[in-house]
Amino acid sequence: MLKSKVDEILQDVNKLPAISSVVSKVLEKLQKPDVNIADLAQEISKDPAITANVIKLSNSAYYRASKPIRTVQEALMTLGIKTVKEIVLLTAAKGILSQDLNSYQMEAAQLWTSSLLVAELSSKIVQHKKLKIDKDLAFTSGLLCSVGKIVLAQFFSPVMMQIKADLKDNQEPFPMLEKKYFGYTHMEVSENLLKRWNFPQELTDVVANYLTPENSKNNPVLTSVVHIASILIVVSGIGIDIGGESVPISPFALSQTGVTEADIETYFVHIPDLQAGLADLLNV
Repeated sequence: MLKSKVDEILQDVNKLPAISSVVSKVLEKLQKPDVNIADLAQEISKDPAITANVIKLSNSAYYRASKPIRTVQEALMTLGIKTVKEIVLLTAAKGILSQDLNSYQMEAAQLWTSSLLVAELSSKIVQHKKLKIDKDLAFTSGLLCSVGKIVLAQFFSPVMMQIKADLKDNQEPFPMLEKKYFGYTHMEVSENLLKRWNFPQELTDVVANYLTPENSKNNPVLTSVVHIASILIVVSGIGIDIGGESVPISPFALSQTGVTEADIETYFVHIPDLQAGLADLLNV
């Protein structure tokens, strides 16, 4: 088992994927009910790359601003704090998720596309089923659920042949093989990363349990939404990796969300339309 080596990485902040300190400070400010828009705009504007993307995406067809947006403060006033937060996190996630995961048999473009699709489908499910969850929270939760794979991917080489043999002979969900060889599932690593980045507990709970939504302690409905979206994107072939389709949709998730077999068929058929609608975000 390679657990001790994974532990070394998880304990060394310099070896882990990093996000801008501005993102952490923005999230911290947003957890306060009396957040000031001018202060928030000033904080975001400290990072030129994030600022450029906030203005670029605010003017995109995806977000459909009612008027041209020239500054971060205008974006906050026009689109709202929640939408701008989504754009900030989107920009941060692109920097981390735009890399090849050869060990998982996923290219950077596939990882980013599948992450965006899980995010978008999660948001659509929340709206379609009229769940009491903010669609931007569903989007962000879905976007980040694969981030732990970035860390584990570097440990595959020494045991790749054994993993492939296990995949042929073993029908258990792939995260169980991750646990067997690395001491962690990618969900556990994702949880570790989000905690280091000071993300809200609601998000860390989702990434930790999105493939086992019955284990969610914080928001099982949100976790169930992301679970369903992630499985459907994998089944569509866009988000499929070395683990294949080893995780079925949880009956618990269906009961929590009220999603039916007919809903699943509808979501699946419309995945190509979702992907077409994400053109602006795919090219962040």
